[in-house]
Amino acid sequence: LQALGNGICVTYGPQAASVMAARADFPVLAANFFMDGKPLMPNFLPSYSFMLNEQISLKVSGQAPYSPRIYNLFGLKVPHFIDCAREWAQKLDEQVGPLVMVNHLGLPEDRELAAAVPEIDVIISGHSHSLLPEGEFVNGVLIAQTGQYAEYLGRVDLEIDARTGQVLSKSARLMGIPADQALDPMVEEAIRQAEEEARLVLAQPIVELPETLKADFFAESALGNFTADVLRRRMDAEIGLVSSGLLHKDLEAGLLTLGQLNETCFSTANPMLSLLSGRQVREGLEKGLMEEHVRAQHKSFRGSPVGIPQVSGLRVVWDPSAPDGEKIKELWVGENQLEEERLYRVAHTDAECEGGGAFLNIEANQVLRTEVPTIVREALEEDLKRRVPPLSELQGRWVKV
Repeated sequence: LQALGNGICVTYGPQAASVMAARADFPVLAANFFMDGKPLMPNFLPSYSFMLNEQISLKVSGQAPYSPRIYNLFGLKVPHFIDCAREWAQKLDEQVGPLVMVNHLGLPEDRELAAAVPEIDVIISGHSHSLLPEGEFVNGVLIAQTGQYAEYLGRVDLEIDARTGQVLSKSARLMGIPADQALDPMVEEAIRQAEEEARLVLAQPIVELPETLKADFFAESALGNFTADVLRRRMDAEIGLVSSGLLHKDLEAGLLTLGQLNETCFSTANPMLSLLSGRQVREGLEKGLMEEHVRAQHKSFRGSPVGIPQVSGLRVVWDPSAPDGEKIKELWVGENQLEEERLYRVAHTDAECEGGGAFLNIEANQVLRTEVPTIVREALEEDLKRRVPPLSELQGRWVKV
């Protein structure tokens, strides 16, 4: 069995994760996709029990990442992870035996959970990629986590009274993977089938590009400006902004396939629309031009620097040699100079306002719309199928003085 992680349910929504769970031939646990014992989403289980003898069960429950703000975008309101754990600990108390929770919450949350719900015997933890060589005890609850990238297997040993089901002792340890460990043929075959399925999908043609759309982390680029245009049109905005680091390579002239587009833009960022003041736009662009920000490396950008902002609907007159915060000399929205106090409809993605690569400072009440489960690559694909703009439309938005 497994607990549901964040790769699908947070990025593409719990509906997509439900489809994935339906394909699995093993139980997928997500107790926080239940409310008052009733399922919020199909194809998940809140718990699963293994009979150890005629009287004793090993009870296993588990939770998906606790991301209420993101789930709310998909119309799903989930219980707090502590409330959820308490509910299922009480329900499972009818069965005799130890309770194990397999969680994709993260070590800080699991520590908080252990402190609040001592009825849990063991928490198999994930999400934070923490390495606990011998586990750790919080309020008598053993928390185990094995790091990342299958560097270790984890083993938890429980000594259980065969008559009462009471846990007499518990311990956790790591086991290294031998370098000569043979690959599992069933896993290899499953990977081969998945890769073949993906290969057929990625081979689908999108459009014939007459010219190469170049990407550049550190300068205005045709592909960056086009992406900002796509966001602005899609969200019906006056201004479009996007980080260069979401675009990893050029789109070469010739037949463009879905696989090539995915290699260029595999970000899971979602289109967003916010109502921002002119001052916020200017301050965001100034931050986006800071050398420290431009060259920063963050995990969410998958090896690329954050890069400069690429823009749509704007003309930026700037001095690269000026001090940070004073580089922009003029800022035009269409044919008019930007007004500091005016509110503008600004299209962007969550990458520009959340996480380590953010340059926009946006209050929650300023976000008008987040389009889910659409990701940037899908928005680019839809736009390219309608029209490929000439390069003359995709340059001259940054003017150096």
